[in-house]
Amino acid sequence: MDIKISKSSMKEAGSLLKIQTEAFKEDLKKYKDYDSSPAAESLDFFKYRMENSLHYTIFVDGEMAGGICLVKVSDAHYYLFRIFLRPKYQNKGLGTKILLKIEKQFPRVRKWSLDTPRDNERNRHVYEKFGYKKTGELKVNEILTLIKYEKKIKRQPP
Repeated sequence: MDIKISKSSMKEAGSLLKIQTEAFKEDLKKYKDYDSSPAAESLDFFKYRMENSLHYTIFVDGEMAGGICLVKVSDAHYYLFRIFLRPKYQNKGLGTKILLKIEKQFPRVRKWSLDTPRDNERNRHVYEKFGYKKTGELKVNEILTLIKYEKKIKRQPP
């Protein structure tokens, strides 16, 4: 599968939001976090986030497959706010390939952080396999607790 990641454009917002909603709808049902779930986000807020973060569109074999939202904490620290794929592209090993591409796209970043639901073993396995270490937890509601992760990247010698 050919993966391409490019800066999102506002004309993609509606399609990306539809993919995001589809990708997170089961989590919304499970966690009932209607205030913060990506599946309950409005188009206006999605566009606001696109304008105020680094937002990328993921294409797989030429088809719009998902998106990535990064927040620049500092020149050397980025927060992976969200990554999402159409359900048909999930569980196919694309997550690791996408994370590698993102890291290569930002070679000056030395610390990456993210969070994911505590009971989402699949996500946690991918992130931990990719070098992320647990740094804490955040209780969102009675059902949802997020695990906070960080990955530190050492500079390569010249």
